[in-house]
Amino acid sequence: MRQNAKLMLAVLLLVCAGFAATGNKVSAGSHFVPPDVTAASDIPYPIDNIASGVVSLGVTVSETGQVENVQMVRGISGLAEGAINAVNTWTFSPGKLDGVAVPSIISVQVIFNPGALQSQNLPLPELTLTAPPIPSGYQPPQMAQAFYAVYPANSVATGTVVLDLVINKFSQVKQVTPIRSVPSLTEAAIAAVKTWTVNPATMNEKKLSANVIVAFVFRSPSSSTR
Repeated sequence: MRQNAKLMLAVLLLVCAGFAATGNKVSAGSHFVPPDVTAASDIPYPIDNIASGVVSLGVTVSETGQVENVQMVRGISGLAEGAINAVNTWTFSPGKLDGVAVPSIISVQVIFNPGALQSQNLPLPELTLTAPPIPSGYQPPQMAQAFYAVYPANSVATGTVVLDLVINKFSQVKQVTPIRSVPSLTEAAIAAVKTWTVNPATMNEKKLSANVIVAFVFRSPSSSTR
């Protein structure tokens, strides 16, 4: 009798452990629609800083579309703070898991783009450690190769062009939608991202289409040489 009771207790513990594990992991068959940006503001290019390059951010979006956290995964001294402060004011649509809005993460790449380029190649430093994926099993798209935008001849414009990229499961930039435009600069930004290579998002190691937000913060050639 005592032996049967012990056996039943062991089985019960295993069942409970199974339920706990299931609750912490998204089903492999779940359908996830990643979050997206809906509105974006300007990002300042500090007047006294002539550095350039990419600041990569992982933005956690709540189930109501609010920014819950902005984590820097690539940074540039003196430039990252302004990018983070600006992105905290942006608005997003939440990700949906099986049709239900859930907290999720979206990748925002901020390119501080000088007017005078020594090389169009955009160096991509190693990513720093990041928080666990949100939702469980999801990994947003990651840049593999990128290039600066070529500043248009005869332009004196400055400011931030924000683009919403759809990266399909074949690593193709399938669609580019301007979220924030600057006359004479937007086309240069779009031309640049169409040459990029971006590794696709995955959900439980299965590739899927997802959005990457790219912000080009332009500085004019005259400002870049001060």
